[in-house]
Amino acid sequence: MSGGERPGRISRIGGYFGRRVGNPFISRVGRDTLTDGAGQAGHVLRPARISREEARGALRGRYEDGGRARFAQLMAQEGLKERDLSELERMRVRQFRAMCAISALALLLGAAIPILTDDGLIMMSGLILGLFSLVFLAIGLRHDLAAWQIRNRRFGGILEYVHDRWGR
Repeated sequence: MSGGERPGRISRIGGYFGRRVGNPFISRVGRDTLTDGAGQAGHVLRPARISREEARGALRGRYEDGGRARFAQLMAQEGLKERDLSELERMRVRQFRAMCAISALALLLGAAIPILTDDGLIMMSGLILGLFSLVFLAIGLRHDLAAWQIRNRRFGGILEYVHDRWGR
């Protein structure tokens, strides 16, 4: 602040209550709680290491029979009928299409913002929005993989899915 300016009313009230009500114990407990909470969240959110065998299993398939027995076991365990599976597949396909639409919209907006503006900060937000489209696309592909698994009534590997679904 320069010489003669007074702080705003909200700043004065906040400062008053901060001096009167705040005490070092409450400040320390609050700071420690936030620090410990952030540390615990970081520990919980850190992804677990994946072994090479587990990664190969995800790519090529984990089961000798292509996952048919495991799928039937889970279907019986959850008490799902064929009608339920058909509805689940339709729901997953709808979610895949919705995520692809959101991804396309985010990509278009992310591409349009840098073109339409010269402001660097706004331009960066457009690029970030464009990158978010990849997140929505990944979520959509996960829904499509689930729909493919339900349609085939088995838990196949990712390479099988890509070959069967996308014709690679």
